Amino acid sequence: MKVCFDTDLIVQYGGRGPRYTSYPTALQFNNALTAVDYRACAIASNATGVPLSLYVHIPFCYSLCYYCGCNKIVTHNQARVDRYMEMLYREIDMQSELFDKSRKIEQLHFGGGTPTYLESEQLDDLMAKLRRAFTFDESADREFSIEVDPRTVDEHSIRHLAALGFNRLSLGIQDFDPVVQKAVNRTQTTDDVLNLVLAAREAGFESISFDLIYGLPHQTVKSFDTTLELVIGMRPDRLAVYNYAHLPNRFKGQRMINDEDIPSPEMKLEILHRTIDTLCDSGYVYIGMDHFALPDDELVLA
Repeated sequence: MKVCFDTDLIVQYGGRGPRYTSYPTALQFNNALTAVDYRACAIASNATGVPLSLYVHIPFCYSLCYYCGCNKIVTHNQARVDRYMEMLYREIDMQSELFDKSRKIEQLHFGGGTPTYLESEQLDDLMAKLRRAFTFDESADREFSIEVDPRTVDEHSIRHLAALGFNRLSLGIQDFDPVVQKAVNRTQTTDDVLNLVLAAREAGFESISFDLIYGLPHQTVKSFDTTLELVIGMRPDRLAVYNYAHLPNRFKGQRMINDEDIPSPEMKLEILHRTIDTLCDSGYVYIGMDHFALPDDELVLA
């Protein structure tokens, strides 16, 4: 698959902005829908009998990745984590009261922050709480995914996640280049990631996804080519290749990144172009919106 870019159009409408991850975008969200409105809509939806999807946000991180624009809390204060978990359990109780038990949770996603910030016992308790509150689809068709920071898990942790019922992993890679990793305060080795991928395959995970980011400080076309080569060798089922949005006025951590170290718009475009060509030439299908998948993946078959 070959993709052609209209350079003049890109220059005309170029500018810094948040990632386009939803429609309407997060900037258009407002408070017009009240809690009363939401409750009424949720209860009314029970008439459809449609299965449910559930997202659980674990905002905690041990350290700050300078590029990050997610909803996060960097802390080592366990008391703060405990308070959050108490509130999360209350939220689970409130939400579960709105939906009929006959409506199974077919899709479950843990995101962050860093979901694997939680200790094994905390994850055990959280999953047990969710299973008491909702009816989980325990069939092979379920999609239970969790975002994983490779720096916070080992092979034993991966097996534990599988035992809890997760069957999909999303690994935050971003870039394998050591210089880039140091510049964004996120250092992890290629061997560590490979060992986790092998452990996940052995544990029976059906899908493994990698997150990459282009436009990070000190990235070059050549360095990102090397990262892609390493990624392709590990053969994840899916890839999300995001454009780095540098918004230091909004995200304080990004102020640690020097503007002059960020690739130019022209270089970022070249990196994206080569990424699309390289991944497609290596057997991946470009779905669009930053996402790629192997031909037999559900995203492609859909």
